[in-house]
Amino acid sequence: MQWSQIKTLFILCFLILDIYLVLQFMEKQDQKDIGVIEQENSTIEEQLEQDEIEISAELDSEEISESYISVSPKSFTEGELNEVSNFDNQVLARVNSYLIVSQFEEPLEVPEKATGSEITEMVNGKIIFSDQYEYWDWDKELNVLVFFQEKNDRPIYYNHGGIILVFLNDENEIMFYAQTMLGEAESEGESKTLIEPIQAIETLYTSNELFAGDDITDLDVGYYTRYPLENGVQVFAPQWNVLVNGEKNFFVNAIERIVSPESEDFLENAITTLISRINDMEETEKIHEDILNQLRLKLTADNRSDL
Repeated sequence: MQWSQIKTLFILCFLILDIYLVLQFMEKQDQKDIGVIEQENSTIEEQLEQDEIEISAELDSEEISESYISVSPKSFTEGELNEVSNFDNQVLARVNSYLIVSQFEEPLEVPEKATGSEITEMVNGKIIFSDQYEYWDWDKELNVLVFFQEKNDRPIYYNHGGIILVFLNDENEIMFYAQTMLGEAESEGESKTLIEPIQAIETLYTSNELFAGDDITDLDVGYYTRYPLENGVQVFAPQWNVLVNGEKNFFVNAIERIVSPESEDFLENAITTLISRINDMEETEKIHEDILNQLRLKLTADNRSDL
């Protein structure tokens, strides 16, 4: 066989192979497009069911309207500080006009299985403005009770300016607490209709925050921000708090459908900041050293398995 015939045969073989590969690619592309179309046509509920993600929370279909709010830190007055000083069984160790630290002379025992309402009842009458805070969590690792301040009857999530941290010892006894507070809230702009709960869940799903076997156990609306302004004013956006598997909280901007950053290190940062602020005090009373030692103990490697 002459070389020209061999070359022609090779060219024909490669041409047939190229045609075959193009046909295979087009077939797979058509299948992919069909899959995308099917997914686009399916509802979020169907997609969650396909991925075995459950929604055990009750989804409220009522339309909710909220606006952004701006809030400045509150300065505690001398009268309010005197009120704390007059509480039975407490010694006020004020840090400054924006931060109250108060220690109990006789620790208060918290039952191991105390409910949120029982814990709330325990602090009523022992902390000023306690009715303006909502019990959030008992961090068992650090042994700290967390209360978030409320605005417009909604909690402000993970904000150093509006929080009560109640510190317990190894016997689950309340030793002391730290309190900050935000002032009056002002609306920023007009109220806007918030996204529906299922849309908040869809935002988490499309952001790859939900996995097979997950269960959406609760949803609630509050406020959240990560960016305080230089003058101390903070602008809070309405947020959907989506509780997954009864333990993991996700925050979705209820207007812009953006997943907010996590706050996993919030308590550690809050304790570190509290230590720094107490260290800046001019007084050197023994009560301050006692509190500092307990705070430092919370952050030691011996007390934290993950540090």
